[in-house]
Amino acid sequence: MVRPCFHLSIPAIDLQRSHDWYVQALDCQPGRRSEQASILDFQGHQLVLQNTPQLLEPGQPGIYPRHFGLVFETFTRWEQLRLQLERRGCLFSVPPKCRYSGGPLEHHTLFVQDPSANWLEFKHYTHSEAVLGCRDQSQVGDQDLR
Repeated sequence: MVRPCFHLSIPAIDLQRSHDWYVQALDCQPGRRSEQASILDFQGHQLVLQNTPQLLEPGQPGIYPRHFGLVFETFTRWEQLRLQLERRGCLFSVPPKCRYSGGPLEHHTLFVQDPSANWLEFKHYTHSEAVLGCRDQSQVGDQDLR
């Protein structure tokens, strides 16, 4: 079964700088582009950067309430991205760590921010059923970062 492609449109204070960051830091492939927007291939998903020189709202001080990213199927792929970000000089807004260690929701996570202060999270769950399942568990997110 082929899954649908996810589409996300986000603000970009400096469209060129944001475009370059996604291409250079995360290996996103460029798509169509205009003075108002840039489309990127974000690991098979459509990410649209919208030129927004004057943000309508102030940036959020932490990871909540809004962030986006990817959940990798393998720890190896997550670790490759972590190392890639380090090699390319990207600063972690929340350093790589393991949440809920030893439990059914155990996962490795890291956060970065793009040049427009959009928060991105990349993670890998030790137990794949935790991505969309484990409904008997009540933990969501990181209480220390709320």
